[in-house]
Amino acid sequence: MDRRGIAEVGGLSLAGGVLAIAVQQVIVGGIDWVLVVGLVACVGIAAAANYQARTKHAAQVATEAPAVTEDNYEQHGRPTAGDGGSPPDDAPPTDSDR
Repeated sequence: MDRRGIAEVGGLSLAGGVLAIAVQQVIVGGIDWVLVVGLVACVGIAAAANYQARTKHAAQVATEAPAVTEDNYEQHGRPTAGDGGSPPDDAPPTDSDR
């Protein structure tokens, strides 16, 4: 995992731990450190899995995406009404639409 992933996982774990401590202090009036450590570990594991899944998916999309160049960029864009695509929503109906 790169530095950004480590920072993201660490930050989310720290935030989860602080939130768990604050909620316990307000609701119960005391802190159960076993619960706090367990929650921090769970948040860290979930954040690491989420980060790895997102980066893996982004890399997969980048490798599968077609290369867009000056010669073929029109093929990869959304067709418009002038390009033979679908007419806009506010276009008047034609005989074929009725």
